[in-house]
Amino acid sequence: MSKSQTSVLILLGVLLVLFWLTPEVPLLGFAAILLALALRAGADPLARRTGLPPWGAVLVVALLLLLAIGLAGWAAAGPLTLQAQQLAKDLPRSLETLRGNLEGTGWGEWLLRQADPGRLMGSGGAENAAAAAASAAGSTLGGLGNAVLVILLALYLATSPEQYLRGLRHLFAPPIDGRVRDTFDELGHTLRGWLLGQGFGMLVAGILTWIGFMLIGLPLAGLLATIIGLLNFIPVIGPLIGAVPAVLLALTQSPTMALWVIAVVVLVQNVEGNFLTPMVQSHTADLPPALLLVTQVLTGALFGLLGVALAAPLSALGMVLVRRGYVEGWLGRPPQQDD
Repeated sequence: MSKSQTSVLILLGVLLVLFWLTPEVPLLGFAAILLALALRAGADPLARRTGLPPWGAVLVVALLLLLAIGLAGWAAAGPLTLQAQQLAKDLPRSLETLRGNLEGTGWGEWLLRQADPGRLMGSGGAENAAAAAASAAGSTLGGLGNAVLVILLALYLATSPEQYLRGLRHLFAPPIDGRVRDTFDELGHTLRGWLLGQGFGMLVAGILTWIGFMLIGLPLAGLLATIIGLLNFIPVIGPLIGAVPAVLLALTQSPTMALWVIAVVVLVQNVEGNFLTPMVQSHTADLPPALLLVTQVLTGALFGLLGVALAAPLSALGMVLVRRGYVEGWLGRPPQQDD
């Protein structure tokens, strides 16, 4: 075994041990890399046009992004807050309506028994509820801390990426330094393309869903479309989760309204997922749907919600690494040419 192959195996072993001992750490680091790439995507053109140093352009883009998010939140706070309050009132009514419809059927009564809160919590209902509340509070605080950590890491990585890439390249054997550099360049190109496509997809899915909900007369169309648009960051599974509140609310109107909601979501996801987003991503992050779904299930089982959220970019990264490192590097197969 050559020194080059040994260096790759050692680093792969260290990464596997890290995932085994503290899986959240490498996932948060990967999330920070994605955010850093997004910041650099806006900072690089700004630096070229204004002459700002890269770190200054990154800070300007970060401040502009925070300002845009703040202004959007301020503009939408009033309507969306009212809609959120209305949704909090309407959802219990939707659930009661659904419960009443299910009680008349044998399979519906079985389903209600399985979903009974007392059954789910077991014999110690009050104690389990208190423990669940404490766990939720701890998870919220932990999530805020992780978000701050990801933002800080992303700023450090975006302001001086060459320093970290150079240090990482030094961990590989010198004979494969050129291949490692080219692999890093392709990884950055692939992940930037994926981010661009997903950002475009989130925006388009939110707008088209809002228009569709407005056309069919669904209440709280803006809030429900915003939920679906944000969850569109998670391909395949995210929009399905986001559609649940819309379907439940539509059931308070009529079963037909619920079918119309499902039709709108399916139509928008097909247009966005099969035509619009692939045109933006081009060939930079062409993920096979079956591979993506299997990866989401696997990462969800291993790492929870964070794994599901990052499954798509992890799949894009993994495809490049397998092709570059294993197929072309280890097996020695020549690079495939596009037809």
